[in-house]
Amino acid sequence: MFKPSKNITAGELLRKLEADPEFVRRRTEQEKALAERSARSRAEQAPLLADLAASGVKVESVWDLVNTAGSYHHALPVLLAHLQRPYSDSVREGIARALAVPATRPIGWSTLVEEFRKTDATNKQVKDGLAVALAGASDDTVLMDLVDLAKEKNHGSSRILLLLGIKRSKHPEAKRAIAELISDRQLAKEINSWRKDGD
Repeated sequence: MFKPSKNITAGELLRKLEADPEFVRRRTEQEKALAERSARSRAEQAPLLADLAASGVKVESVWDLVNTAGSYHHALPVLLAHLQRPYSDSVREGIARALAVPATRPIGWSTLVEEFRKTDATNKQVKDGLAVALAGASDDTVLMDLVDLAKEKNHGSSRILLLLGIKRSKHPEAKRAIAELISDRQLAKEINSWRKDGD
């Protein structure tokens, strides 16, 4: 395979790579594998996407809802129902992260807590997605639930993501909880980083 020299432009490098049969073969294989994964994911998500469309939310993937500026609060019951179905880890993580909005708390807090508790810490992808959902949906009315979950070491490193909801709270209990949680070695680095950021 072609090895670039130090004094080569990006255009020259690209032309040389395109002339390398091994590079072209590997890129073609990667593109094919990506297309196959995307097709499998779309097929797997079909029931979810159909239910979302029926609620007025038309997307090509549940991941389109993650970090969108648009409101989709009327689709939250659909997402909560599908969160409890046996999708692949990637789809379940996407559903969980799409639920990381304040409007989820009144209708789905107990579901998020239950799913977080029953998801094993070794399933980090889904566990992290659920932790993000809990932190994003939380407010002071459920602060102590978040604190209790963060204290439970069996939830593994996903607890670090729960801290974001505790940090956001202005309730005095949040400060007390942070002062206690900083003694947890797994959480200490994250909490100490807030001090460096001026928090």
